Amino acid sequence: MKKVIIAVISIFVIGCSATVQKGAISLAYSNYEARDYEDTLKYISQAENERQPSVELKAELTYLKAQTYERLGEYGKAKSLYEYLKNEHKSSQYGYLASQRLEQGI
Repeated sequence: MKKVIIAVISIFVIGCSATVQKGAISLAYSNYEARDYEDTLKYISQAENERQPSVELKAELTYLKAQTYERLGEYGKAKSLYEYLKNEHKSSQYGYLASQRLEQGI
């Protein structure tokens, strides 16, 4: 009986964590669109730390973070993140987008 209860609680916690992560991602994009870049970074960090993101989600969040740093005028941080995406996620759309951004001369 204890094992069943532990399993149910574990499933519930994992489900809640996924919901919190999705909410943080949504808030990050909403704040980015509203040009509230400090809160964008806060919600990206929350999404990254809530639970281990998949490889594709990590690339997506990193790309959003790079764009945010670029909007804040922190070009060194943005460029480093774009370089990371170009090298570590070259087969993803975010690696491609980062390469394009670097070619445009950030």
